[in-house]
Amino acid sequence: MSNKRRLLLATFVSVLVTAGWQLNSQLNAHGFNDILPIEKVEIEGEFKNISHDNFRDQVVAVIDGGYFSLDLDAMRTALISLPWVDDVSVRRQWPSSLHIKVTEKRAVAYWNDNAMISDRGDVFKPEIISRQLSLPKLNGPEGLHNKVWMFLTAINKDFSAMGFEVVDLNLDERRAWSLHFVSENVTEKIEVKMGRDHADNRLVRFVRVFSNMNKLDLKNIAVIDLRYPNGFAMKIKNNITARHELVREA
Repeated sequence: MSNKRRLLLATFVSVLVTAGWQLNSQLNAHGFNDILPIEKVEIEGEFKNISHDNFRDQVVAVIDGGYFSLDLDAMRTALISLPWVDDVSVRRQWPSSLHIKVTEKRAVAYWNDNAMISDRGDVFKPEIISRQLSLPKLNGPEGLHNKVWMFLTAINKDFSAMGFEVVDLNLDERRAWSLHFVSENVTEKIEVKMGRDHADNRLVRFVRVFSNMNKLDLKNIAVIDLRYPNGFAMKIKNNITARHELVREA
């Protein structure tokens, strides 16, 4: 390619870029964006916890321009910050519409008294939290929700195999672990104390011992304490007193 042709091509590209910028400036200067306001918004999504009416009101509140001037990135940022929104896409539809696709967060657990954990491991705080969902309750120091959730995930398989359902898992300020579970035959929660150190190893030992025992009647058991070097103690419910029975590993 000759130098003359290169110069002509460079000049042509420069004109295109400049013309595009000038056209957009002229549209704004003459109020053309106001001539094409957003007249219709289509919202797509499977809502279980998001109120369609409330979400629509939020959309209306963040529309701050016409078809050409609306900042889609800013709009998406505002909508994705809503508590139950996991992801959102916003696109224009000619000549005066927006199409918004929303993915709702999927909650997998309660976190402390005022938050929930999503399947992505994020903590979010809805204005209203329904306590009727069949989700485990996790408690712990702020910032350690992933640690507690991962521990629950690790122990759930063994507990499920024994017919138990973990209903809550707790990590206190001293970093000591405890949980409550129910079984098919026992609806009252049974507490398991694991202590601070080697909680995972203690649970492995408990599962191994419990699995080798004959079917144990759990109806009268209030607490299972794993904080023993070679076994675990069971606190038996009694109308008057309570006694401890130590089960040792063979």
